[in-house]
Amino acid sequence: METLLFNLMMGPLILVLAVVFKRFPPKKINSIYGYRTPRSMKSQEVWDCANRYSSNALIVIAVLICFVQVVLWSLMSFNNAIIWTSVVLVVGVVAVIPLTEVHLKKKGF
Repeated sequence: METLLFNLMMGPLILVLAVVFKRFPPKKINSIYGYRTPRSMKSQEVWDCANRYSSNALIVIAVLICFVQVVLWSLMSFNNAIIWTSVVLVVGVVAVIPLTEVHLKKKGF
């Protein structure tokens, strides 16, 4: 039961973090908080664009993760649901990086 609750809490937790990042974006380039890649840290303009886009992308992905979690938990056995929801969580969160990098490239940064 603990595993079920822990696994189901991950999607909403990512959503809350994404909303916090959107609400309180980092003001200046730093090495602690925000979307930090070599491209995003080139200038303040790129930094702002990257953090704005990545927080929006993470919100969309977190909502999708929550939806997929509910569907998988209702359709699969306990063990399979844990495995697949974990895969969806990792793939979804990691997908923010290439999505943001492509966005920055399209913007000419």
